[in-house]
Amino acid sequence: MKKYILIEHDPLFICQRLKEIDKSYFVLLNKKSGQYEVHSSEQIGDSYCFTVRFDALDDRTLGYARRTRAERQAECIREMDEANEKLQRSLVKSATEKIMEVVA
Repeated sequence: MKKYILIEHDPLFICQRLKEIDKSYFVLLNKKSGQYEVHSSEQIGDSYCFTVRFDALDDRTLGYARRTRAERQAECIREMDEANEKLQRSLVKSATEKIMEVVA
């Protein structure tokens, strides 16, 4: 039994619009998980790029595909670093406030 179903057409034309972002992209439905996956025919070794995090193919899929392009790698890393720093500051502030409540 095949693990995937190739999705070539969808109501919102997401499959075709993904090809505007990268001509090598194609969409598979993983029959076991029920999730859509975006793959690239030009990747060496494994074609997998990402799993669509939503129940349906829609504009969010296109946005995620654009954000995660290899050309944006440095920007993505910077965004993750900034988010991690913000989270760290928030955790330190929260821990400090709890300590001050106990000490006071």
